[in-house]
Amino acid sequence: MLNRTRFFCANLLSRAVFLAMLFFVVQSCRQAPIIAPITPIVGFDGVYILCEGLWRQDNATLSRFDSAKEIVQNDYFASVNPSLRLGDTANDMVLKGDTLYIAVSTSRSIEILQASSGKWLGRIRLDGMKQEPRCLSIVNDTTAFCTNLNDDSVTEFNPRTFTIRTARIPVGPAPEGIAASNRYVFVANSGFGDFRASEPKAGTVSVLDVQTKQERRTLTGLPNVSDIAMNRQKTRLYAAYRHLPSKTDSLGGIAEFDAETLQELRRWRMKSPLALNFSATGDTLFYVGDGGVDFLALRQVDAKPTSAVRKTDKNVVWYGLGVHPRSSALWICNAKDYSSQGEIIVMQTGGSAPIRRFDVGINPNTIVFF
Repeated sequence: MLNRTRFFCANLLSRAVFLAMLFFVVQSCRQAPIIAPITPIVGFDGVYILCEGLWRQDNATLSRFDSAKEIVQNDYFASVNPSLRLGDTANDMVLKGDTLYIAVSTSRSIEILQASSGKWLGRIRLDGMKQEPRCLSIVNDTTAFCTNLNDDSVTEFNPRTFTIRTARIPVGPAPEGIAASNRYVFVANSGFGDFRASEPKAGTVSVLDVQTKQERRTLTGLPNVSDIAMNRQKTRLYAAYRHLPSKTDSLGGIAEFDAETLQELRRWRMKSPLALNFSATGDTLFYVGDGGVDFLALRQVDAKPTSAVRKTDKNVVWYGLGVHPRSSALWICNAKDYSSQGEIIVMQTGGSAPIRRFDVGINPNTIVFF
C-alpha cells in the first residue's frame, strides 16, 4: 500500500512538473509574438527621405512619409523589397516621373525604384573600383549623369534603359554636385577641401557639352565647391562653396551664373552654405547656413542673405534640406551627431516652432517630394 502511495505521489509530482514546464513554454511563446509585416505605403502625394547611414556599415535606408495619413515608414526599401538592401553609402536621390534613382557610393551602384510603390526596378553597376557615384542629374528621358567622387570623373547613363552610355568622362578633383541645362552639364570639383586644393581644377565647376561630353570651360574662384543647382527655367546656375578649412578667417559663398553665356552675375558671401533648394515659386533660393536655414530673394537686384529659421540647439547638425513644391514648407534633415538616428523637422519660414517632426534613419541627407 505504501509503495502504491509513493508511486501515486511520484506520478502526481511528475505530472505537476510536466504541466509547469508546459505552462512555462506556452508563456514564453506568448512573450515573443509574431510581428506582422507592415503594409507599405503606396500611391502619390508623399515624401521620400534618403538616409545615407554610416560609411562601411551597409546601413543606408529610405524613409517614406504619407502626406494624406501623416504617417512615416522607416527602412521602407527593405519592407517593400525584403530580399534586398539599399547598400553603402546612399548619397543622392532624384525623381523622374514615377522612377526614383539613388546613388550608392561604396556599393558603386545606382538603385532604381518605382516611386509610387517603392518596388525595386533595377540597378546600374559602375565597374571601376574608384567609380563611386556621388550625385545625380537627369537631363532628359534618355540622358543622365552621375559624379564619381574618387575617380575624378562623370558617368553618363540612360535613365530609361538603365544602361551606361559613357563610362568615364574626366573632370576635376573630387567631383560632387552636378546640374544640367539643355546644353551643358555643370560639375562641382570640390578638391576635398584642403586635401586636394592644390591640384588643377580644384575649386572650379567644369562645364561639359551635353552632346559631345567635351569640357567647354571651367568656372573659377569657388574653393571647396560642393553643391550646385539650376533654376527651373534652366537659365541660372547657383554654386555653393565653403572655402578651405585651413583658412579659418575666410568665408564661403554662393555664386550666380548665366547658364547660357557662363558669365558670373552675382556673388554672396557667407559661411559654409549647403543644400541649395528653390521655393515653390522658384524665385527664392534656400540653403542651410551656419545658424539655420537662410534664403536669397533672387528677384531683388540687391538681394541679401536673410534668415528663414534658426537652430535652437547649436550642437545638432542640419545636414540637408527640402522645400515643399506647393507650400514652401522647409523640411530639414537633422543628422544630430552623425551616428545616431536622425530626424526630420518641418517648419515654415519665420516660424519658431516645428509644424511636425519625426525620426528617420542615420544621417538623412536628401528629400524628394512626389
